[in-house]
Amino acid sequence: MQKSVKIFSMIALGLIAAIGTSGCVTQNYAEEKPVVDRAVNDKQKAKTRISLALSYLNMGNMAQAKFNLERAKDYAPKSVEVYSAFAHYFEVVGENEQAEEAYRKALDIDDNDADTLNNFGVFLCRQERVNEAENYFKAAIRVPSYLRVAQTYENIALCHLKIDNFTKAEHALERSLAHNPNRASGLQQLAQFNYAKGDYDQAAMYLSRFELATRRFTPQAMALAFKIQNNMGNADIAENYAKMLINMFPESDEALQYLDNGLVRIDEDKLADRYHQFILAKSKPISSPTLTAKSSSTRKAADKPKNTPTLKSQPTAKSGSDVDRQSVKNAPTVVAAVITPATKPTRLPKPEPVAKADKQTTAKDPATKAQPMTVASVTVVDPSASKPQAKSTITPQPKVKTPKPATPQPKVTTANTANGPVHVVVKGDNLYRISLKYNITISTLRRWNDLVDENIEVGQALRLSRPKK
Repeated sequence: MQKSVKIFSMIALGLIAAIGTSGCVTQNYAEEKPVVDRAVNDKQKAKTRISLALSYLNMGNMAQAKFNLERAKDYAPKSVEVYSAFAHYFEVVGENEQAEEAYRKALDIDDNDADTLNNFGVFLCRQERVNEAENYFKAAIRVPSYLRVAQTYENIALCHLKIDNFTKAEHALERSLAHNPNRASGLQQLAQFNYAKGDYDQAAMYLSRFELATRRFTPQAMALAFKIQNNMGNADIAENYAKMLINMFPESDEALQYLDNGLVRIDEDKLADRYHQFILAKSKPISSPTLTAKSSSTRKAADKPKNTPTLKSQPTAKSGSDVDRQSVKNAPTVVAAVITPATKPTRLPKPEPVAKADKQTTAKDPATKAQPMTVASVTVVDPSASKPQAKSTITPQPKVKTPKPATPQPKVTTANTANGPVHVVVKGDNLYRISLKYNITISTLRRWNDLVDENIEVGQALRLSRPKK
């Protein structure tokens, strides 16, 4: 009995010792220096190095960025993420050939990696290799597990817009909204596209959906709304958008342009010009002269007319791709973010701002505005003298009118938009004051505006009527 108890106690002690040491960190000693080995996956180490590399890349430390990418490749030499990150690095530093090689290496490892297919398509689009880019975009869309289908269709649209292929661009934008009906960037771009086509009803509809999807106003969207409503003949609604633009974004380019020239021309008007050129080029027939049969002698005589100056042939129109590329240099492009799992979103080039008029020539300077007065010579006669004295000419100085200071207008907090009346939140507002002002309960305001609590922000637009379904 005592012997069995001793055996049991020895087994128990052995189990306790095994359990106690199983969670400990082991130490190896190499060259008399302790090295702690932890069970960490090499792929996870590679991802950590990729994250560090991208952080250094954003800070402009290219050497450290490449060093960490090389370490990541050591940990995971067959990782798609590693070569995708290398491709992004090479594109940032301007090594396009190495960037393309890295993308192809990543696709050799996994040709169904949808994110890499999408990003390679964006890279090719930047090189104006539109047809190749579209093939890779569509390959990404065909991957069953890919979730960013709407974004990739939008990338296809932006790529075709760079070469003014409006037909394919419109189709791709519609497909993007079919996959994500509330995608804000797609709604805004379709509003811009329909404005360029002159279909103002459709443009207003898409812009209304954009406002409902974002619940925010932007200077560009408000300027576009102003132009759309003006073209539809809705002067009151257009004026409300203009007032909101000036009060909410007084320092924006759009507000300053409205004060300067009433938004005569905005970025979307440039897109409209490109669209009209596209339609004209598409509808213009190619005519060839009809030749009648002539004898050889008659043809020779016709070929060499006497005393007729030789006319130089006019240059023929450039091919569609050349014209499109030339127009792309002077026309704005639309921004689309490209999301990758390991890298930060990249953007296509931003549109160029609308050229402003010189403020020095357009400023209201009373000294330059005053017209010089033309006064006839005045003859002064001394009544005591029998003869008139010599004439003296008096030229009075022109009177300069001092402009009256402009009376400050109160900020407009209520406006009628295409979606009904809204209240623009100003400093000092809260839901209680707004509910008293419009005789609407707080719970109703929260329900109409999808507010989770009573917190509101300055510049936020609150609906004052039931939202349209």
